[in-house]
Amino acid sequence: MAVTVRVESRDGNLQILAKLRPEQRGFHLYSLALPNGGVDGIGIPTRIRTEGGLRATGPATTHAKPRVLRPAGLDVRLPVYEDGLVTLELPVRRLEGTDNARVFLTYGACSETAGCLPPVRDHEVTLQLVG
Repeated sequence: MAVTVRVESRDGNLQILAKLRPEQRGFHLYSLALPNGGVDGIGIPTRIRTEGGLRATGPATTHAKPRVLRPAGLDVRLPVYEDGLVTLELPVRRLEGTDNARVFLTYGACSETAGCLPPVRDHEVTLQLVG
């Protein structure tokens, strides 16, 4: 999975943009809507959180198109996103007294025919805050 994270200011509001892209064709990132325990214990929901100099002011969102994945041999329907890049947007505010923040991403991806990739829990990215 290719992952990039940055902080951006839009109309005076800060947000974290996390871009995730499965590197293997046919794999789909699990949805933000996937329940914490998955569906029948299958799947790991996509999550983003912060520590340090940034605090979330609302939930994470994305404009990625959702779809339902039905892995071969399993009787489950998993909410995932269409193939390609998924950008998560997390509104945040900056806290005084620190010049860095830590962003933690949890994610996984699955294919209808080639199984699932190992889940990633709390992948840490440190951001330097300037200005």
